Amino acid sequence: MKAAVIEDFNNIVMKEVPEPELGYDEALVKVEYAGICGTDVHIFSGHHKQAKPPLIPGHEFVGRLAKVNTDKPIDFKIGQRVAAQPLTGCGKCELCIQGRDNVCVDLNIFGVHSNGCFAEYIKVPLKKVYAVPEDIDPKIVALVEPLAVAMHDVRRSNLMVGQTTLIIGGGPIGILIAMVAKLNGASKVVISEINEKRIKFAEDMDMGFDMINPLKDDVDGKIKNLTDNMGFDIVYEVSGVQAGADLMTKAAKIGGTIMMIGIPSKNYNVDTGAITLKELKMEGVRIHAQINFAAALDVIINNVFNDKLKRLITNEFSIENIKEAMEFSINDKDHFKVLLKMDK
Repeated sequence: MKAAVIEDFNNIVMKEVPEPELGYDEALVKVEYAGICGTDVHIFSGHHKQAKPPLIPGHEFVGRLAKVNTDKPIDFKIGQRVAAQPLTGCGKCELCIQGRDNVCVDLNIFGVHSNGCFAEYIKVPLKKVYAVPEDIDPKIVALVEPLAVAMHDVRRSNLMVGQTTLIIGGGPIGILIAMVAKLNGASKVVISEINEKRIKFAEDMDMGFDMINPLKDDVDGKIKNLTDNMGFDIVYEVSGVQAGADLMTKAAKIGGTIMMIGIPSKNYNVDTGAITLKELKMEGVRIHAQINFAAALDVIINNVFNDKLKRLITNEFSIENIKEAMEFSINDKDHFKVLLKMDK
């Protein structure tokens, strides 16, 4: 089969590789579309600590069921369109039993710890496969994994109807968190972003987001005006940079919650004094759990805001142009989601 293989850092090539061999209770999926994620870019450029070449990257995808290896009854038909949660845990530890395989010590993320979806086929555990109706645009289904990340972030924050939220970082995950927060009844959804094109993109979503540009705005004044001098109930820190860390403790209300989502490229300073004096709650959030993936797919299947989701897809490349697509993803600071189309 054809696959895009990172042979060394900053070197990705299309080549023929063996089709994956299925273990018991595994499925082979023929990939239709795959999304390029920040993780893929970090692996390609050598800035991911866990992924090692040679590797087929990619974990955001939609495709069609090509083959299964099981003697159990299944609810799928060969050729049916499917999505699959792209991670597995050991299945035996306390965390996996709790449904938190996303933090299992033996976590396997497709495209990071094992070969991923930038290929003609990918193998996945049958228990991670979900059917997708034919009338749903497969390009939108390719966004189910990042939407699941956003749903996990909001779910872990225990957002309640009427609460105010600030999302620091207006990239794809930040926008998706804002959309999910709105869906879950947040009274105020504010995005902090310095990229003017991303600011306009968020405003053009027509979902009632308020914007803060820390480079131009009176940040303290805006926080007070937007929250009646209270600060935000929940702050989602997605940027992973020092400026974001500085803003999160300042913007959170007394007794508020901070969700740490963006992973910094290097350690930054956090105002622990503010955390203590304001009795702030801080929680790290990693990827998503299976319950979030299923919920995200339900949102797409029920067409809750598919028209908005599709707007996140700003660029599309053929898998044959994978190197160009990866370099574009690194160098173009204004794009949101880049999709790879697999050749039939």
